[in-house]
Amino acid sequence: MKRKNFLIGMMVLMVLTILDYSTAHAQYIMKGRVVDAETFQPVEFATVFINNSTFGDITDRNGVFEIPIPSGNYELVISFMGYQTFIFPFSTQEIRASYQFRILQETIDLEEAKVVDKRDKEWYKNLKIFEEKFLGNSINGKKSKILNPEVLILDSESYENRLVARGKDILEIQNPNLGYTIKFVLESFFHDFKSNLTQYVGQGYFFEENIPKRRKAKVEEQRKRAFEGSITHFVRALYHDKLEDEGYLVKKIELVPNPERPSDEEIEATKMLLADTRTWLTRDSLQQVIKMESLPKELEKISEDTLRRGDLVEEARNGFLFLTYSEPFFVIFNNEIEELNYRKSLMDQKNSIRSGNLIFFTQTNPLPVQISKLNLTGNALRLFEDGNYFHPFDLYLDGYMAWEKIGDLIPLDYKVSSSQ
Repeated sequence: MKRKNFLIGMMVLMVLTILDYSTAHAQYIMKGRVVDAETFQPVEFATVFINNSTFGDITDRNGVFEIPIPSGNYELVISFMGYQTFIFPFSTQEIRASYQFRILQETIDLEEAKVVDKRDKEWYKNLKIFEEKFLGNSINGKKSKILNPEVLILDSESYENRLVARGKDILEIQNPNLGYTIKFVLESFFHDFKSNLTQYVGQGYFFEENIPKRRKAKVEEQRKRAFEGSITHFVRALYHDKLEDEGYLVKKIELVPNPERPSDEEIEATKMLLADTRTWLTRDSLQQVIKMESLPKELEKISEDTLRRGDLVEEARNGFLFLTYSEPFFVIFNNEIEELNYRKSLMDQKNSIRSGNLIFFTQTNPLPVQISKLNLTGNALRLFEDGNYFHPFDLYLDGYMAWEKIGDLIPLDYKVSSSQ
């Protein structure tokens, strides 16, 4: 059974944004010039940044930018209104003294232009849905705010039962709980109302807010809480072989019969009985039983079999580390309990991982710790030291990690304070 309700666009394209902490003090300069691809004129005020990090710059009147960075592999993002987003993967091992980047102007979609002009009641209704599905329902997500929603193109008419969105300019998101303002290039977003599936793709640039001294300790604690238990934290722990030290337990998935679903024989017998029944009350009771046919025959339960690092990953001859475990598995984070809003969201989800999968775990831990399900959809997933992974579309997230959205996102260059 695959529950799609909380699939997320953890697929925010963090592609190859790898920070090498072993040489974090080694500084390099990514320097370049941004010009129009057709006129070769410099593009002033373009936002240039390292994806999902705090490293970035704005081009000057000559289109020039400079970004100091530690040693590592990165993804450079160039964004400017009216132009297509430009993405350039690079490594400091092969970095040049300077680059020239030619960016293309955005083509005008006439149908999309009609949607852009709409700011009616339906648009504001769609905006509310977008904010909930994009920022999230966590404590941090609810406190986050989109400062410039007018740049959003929201469309719930072109596709049946689906809200589609993108940004015609950079989204500015304020997250007071974590002390960040995020400039987010939203390339695509959709929410399917029928399946409750949400996916989005984009790139984020984090700005540290000027936090008053009296709030610094609280903000640092909230950042630490948002980071720990996240997919980034899990990948870092897996990479460094510190799963247990960091509070993780990885378990196989066991399928068990769904106690709420009648057997096929019972359902067929009920259908035959219904055909011969004329009493209204009896027919209503029989129809309720038949409706249960749509329930899954099996539920996923946390197995007693623990998966170790050696079961999950393989190291190549060149030292690259890959996630290769081909079956879905549960990730249990013992150091934090779930937020109340998450538990509320699952109350009506009878087919969720909550309905059957705590059969084992509630016997050993009475607290509702954070449980996620991971599923490798490709052959192998490369893991990096900073917690990033490639390709993001090859990893399916479900459960708690997927429920946490942009409101809980932490930059890849984040480090837990040594004083904590």
